Amino acid sequence: MKALTTSAFLLAITHLSAQNVLTADDAVRIALEQNFGIRLARLEARTAEVLNNVGNAGMLPTLDANGFYSVDNSSTKQTFFSGEVRQADNANSRVLDGVLAMNWTVFDGLTMFAAKDRLEALEMIGRNELRQQMETTVYDVLTGYFMAVQLQKAVIVQQEGLRTSKERLQIATAGERIGSASGLVVVQARLDLSSDSSAMLDLVQQRAIALTRLNVLLGRAPSIQTEVANEIPASEVLDLTTLQHEARAGNTAIQQAKQQQMLADISVKELRGALFPRVDLFGNLGYTKSTSAVGFLQSNQAVGPDYGVRLSVPLFRGLQANKAVEVAKITREQADLSMEQAQLQLDQQVLDAWMVYSTAQQRVALEQTNLSGISKQVDVALESYRLGMITSVELRDVQQGLIDAENRLLLAGYEAKAGELQLKWLAGRLI
Repeated sequence: MKALTTSAFLLAITHLSAQNVLTADDAVRIALEQNFGIRLARLEARTAEVLNNVGNAGMLPTLDANGFYSVDNSSTKQTFFSGEVRQADNANSRVLDGVLAMNWTVFDGLTMFAAKDRLEALEMIGRNELRQQMETTVYDVLTGYFMAVQLQKAVIVQQEGLRTSKERLQIATAGERIGSASGLVVVQARLDLSSDSSAMLDLVQQRAIALTRLNVLLGRAPSIQTEVANEIPASEVLDLTTLQHEARAGNTAIQQAKQQQMLADISVKELRGALFPRVDLFGNLGYTKSTSAVGFLQSNQAVGPDYGVRLSVPLFRGLQANKAVEVAKITREQADLSMEQAQLQLDQQVLDAWMVYSTAQQRVALEQTNLSGISKQVDVALESYRLGMITSVELRDVQQGLIDAENRLLLAGYEAKAGELQLKWLAGRLI
């Protein structure tokens, strides 16, 4: 009776624990909008986009307004060659100076153009990192979603096992009353039902944990009650050669390695610019007024512009620029090696994922064939047990064999779908 109450309670939990139906497409859409990792990556990409402008590259002139006002109260004594002496205590002198200064670098060894290219590359890297985060999140969301589907289906399978165990207990109890079954058979049937109920509890717990993790990936409260589908869609038919070509062309890790190569090239250009002369145009519009209690001039005032060209030629800087260029070339070589390594790792990941995907598909076909045969045996075995033609142990073996076969099919279906998702992720076609 206790086992039956537990079973009914578990069935109630299964139906009441979820209120909102969530499809895989809905999960992806919500994650792309609300996932915190994606939102942070989107802000990082936006920052790189904002910083990419000609001003940050040094292509625009600078304009500054400067000014100061000073007062000097000093005891002064001035002796001239003519013998005249001018002396004053606390002689007051004041200076008021203001200037509007403009400076424009018109040539710096093309460094400013390299700087603009660097900002462009950083913006591209920001967009690529955002895409990487989106692909990773979509993969995690879909695999998490289908894991929850698998566990929900496993709960349904276990419920069928509980139904058989309850019916077996009823048959054993009835047999004990009429004397055709021993008390030991009833005890064993009750123990098996309790074991199946405990297995159901474990599955319900795993399903609940999978749903809370899915909610977190979706950027919403873990406690939100969610219902997922009861079936994992069949995996798509993929072609290995096509996937390999698409991965080499569209994989975000490869794109990032290429962008790092580009960034290293730009760094060399920027550092080489320091070896060339620098030409600046400058212009100032100033106002100066000074007064003095002693001296040649009582007051002096100047208003007007000054302008010109400034040329700076680097002659020797302790070989710092040359060494920096050499280090940048080494960094470029490292980027090339990283690119080759990323390509090899990608090829390996594609082949490994393909092996998981193709093997899982074969297992799905195999387990479907096995299941079609075992399903028919359970009803036959239960009726044979009712008639006393087989023992409770034999019925339990058939029952457990069906549960195991269905669970193997569920796992194979999940692995096939996860392999398909990983292959699409590596090929850059998950989103």
